[in-house]
Amino acid sequence: MDTPMSTRQKKIRSLASVVPLRLSPRERSLLAVLEATLNVSEYTDNIDISSRRNKAKRILDGILEACAIGTGLAIVANQNEYVFHEANGNAGKKNGGLLKLPSFRRSSKLKKSSTAVATASTSTSTSTATAISNTTHTASSNSRERPTSSASEAETDVSVSTANTNSNNTVTDEIEKEQAPATATATATSANTVLHNSNPTKKATTTMTTTTTKANLATRSPEENAEFFQEVFEIGRRNKVLNPSKMRSTYGKLMYMLQDSQSPSVAKGLGFCLYKEMLMVGPHLAEMQIEELLSDARLLDATMHVSDLDEKSGKKIGREEVQKLVRRKRDMQQELIHEYGRKGLATEEEVQRCIDSLADAVSVIESNVAPVRRMLSFLEDNFDPMKAEPEFSLKLSSSSFISPSRSSGSAFSSYNSMNRFGFGSGGDSSGPTLSHNHPTQYTFVRQSLKLWCKVQENMHRLWVCADDDLLSTTHGYSLWNTGQGLNRVQTCPRVAKVMHTLLGETRTESSAAWVGLSVVHLGDRDVPNALIFIDKYTQIPRFLQPIVSFIDSIPKLCEDQHVADYIEDEFGGERRLKMYVLKDYFKHGFDGSGDDGGSCIDGRLTSSWNWTSQVAKKRYYNILMMSGFQGFDGDFK
Repeated sequence: MDTPMSTRQKKIRSLASVVPLRLSPRERSLLAVLEATLNVSEYTDNIDISSRRNKAKRILDGILEACAIGTGLAIVANQNEYVFHEANGNAGKKNGGLLKLPSFRRSSKLKKSSTAVATASTSTSTSTATAISNTTHTASSNSRERPTSSASEAETDVSVSTANTNSNNTVTDEIEKEQAPATATATATSANTVLHNSNPTKKATTTMTTTTTKANLATRSPEENAEFFQEVFEIGRRNKVLNPSKMRSTYGKLMYMLQDSQSPSVAKGLGFCLYKEMLMVGPHLAEMQIEELLSDARLLDATMHVSDLDEKSGKKIGREEVQKLVRRKRDMQQELIHEYGRKGLATEEEVQRCIDSLADAVSVIESNVAPVRRMLSFLEDNFDPMKAEPEFSLKLSSSSFISPSRSSGSAFSSYNSMNRFGFGSGGDSSGPTLSHNHPTQYTFVRQSLKLWCKVQENMHRLWVCADDDLLSTTHGYSLWNTGQGLNRVQTCPRVAKVMHTLLGETRTESSAAWVGLSVVHLGDRDVPNALIFIDKYTQIPRFLQPIVSFIDSIPKLCEDQHVADYIEDEFGGERRLKMYVLKDYFKHGFDGSGDDGGSCIDGRLTSSWNWTSQVAKKRYYNILMMSGFQGFDGDFK
């Protein structure tokens, strides 16, 4: 039987394969360029609409305009000198349903169009540059470039600089002639040149050489700057996974632009692709030949999450204990950095970057899981699973609640404050749609919270799967009117596989029979695509944490005699107020209300969103505001 330590080590190793690498100072300056570009771009406003104008032409114009704006902003932000990598050699092809770099060339008509777009975007780039100048000047100019020794990266680089040599040698010759004037400043031979065939007795040896060229972005065409655009967009995707609370108004625009660029017809028109695989910690360690770091037991302490709150009680932990854990974590990090920074191709800076990336991921997971676990403990500690207190029964029927009037708007959404995607309570279901007795409702809530815990623990894996599903070339999308405007409807096979696995584990671990439906809506009217799915489940800690904070703050609020008197007169004391709030959420936060509510997996979440939109009408709202409550969704900055 595996020991707890070995189990945790396996989790860290598995996590490393889906945790993106933390951004370097140079990458942060490029991120500022990307965010400024997306802020001024009107891509989705021009694409996801009903129009008689050819959609492919609109997509090409929108992508070229964004590329031109990005180039202009990079130039005025002193990022105009960029190091390009051109790989030469043969690499095995890999087809995972994701379009690599196509070998098409744009027509002269499209080249003229891109020139016109670049000219028209000059004024926009100049006016927006001020917003990013402070950020870019703080970036380190001596940041270490990531080596390109892996087979997968070499394969991508080859696709940039070569065409279909078997079918179109003329195009290849033209591309080579255009690239010939570039001055090569460095040549590196990539490692890991042996590609293993499915037959273990046969091996194909391939030597890859990478030519590094420093060039000015302003003097090159969009297809010649393809590597720059690929890195910039990859940095944006990586930053979003690392920081889910960032880019909330621009990430959807970024992914939809990349999704359109993955279309073979669009890629053929562009002559280049914007896609690049995200840089993950595990592959990066393997590239530096220090993958054994993931098996080092000290890594558990070096990446542990240090919180000043007790996970079960929510009470403050003593400062001395917190400082002791912080010192232990720092010491373990320094030991690993000093030891592995001298092995293989690694440096101490890169080892620290990998460790910090894993530590960030662990902290994000623990922070997001904590409010779900607290709500689960509130349920188990304050409610009997079989017999209810008369005043605090969870019994639910269609007539147990009368919903106050509300607008058709949503409580919140991650990608558009105007509720373009329609997450929330905008439908006709104004009250409970489920009828449960107390034991059934208790089990229903408990199983839902257990599932949410597993989802939050595996959020990084779901992010990566959602990224792959959105940018897949084997599963396109259709524009449907889902009742909340036009949305991109696309199947999500990778996300569905992970979700059904987590659901199966939750059902197996549950001691009671599963209550409600096991349907996971993906690629339909309720959850059109993976972007909508990932947004739904990133909201869970955002609306549970304020509830937990409010419950924990009640004793402190009662230290004020005036507040204590008010609570006593209105609710009958601290415990009754606490039970009233918990009963209200566990009952009406899981009553099947909302537009796509019900007992299905997604309907449980929709019911909770619907509950958050009603909180201003609650009897305890005044006390909630006294606790410092400002909302369930934070800001969009």
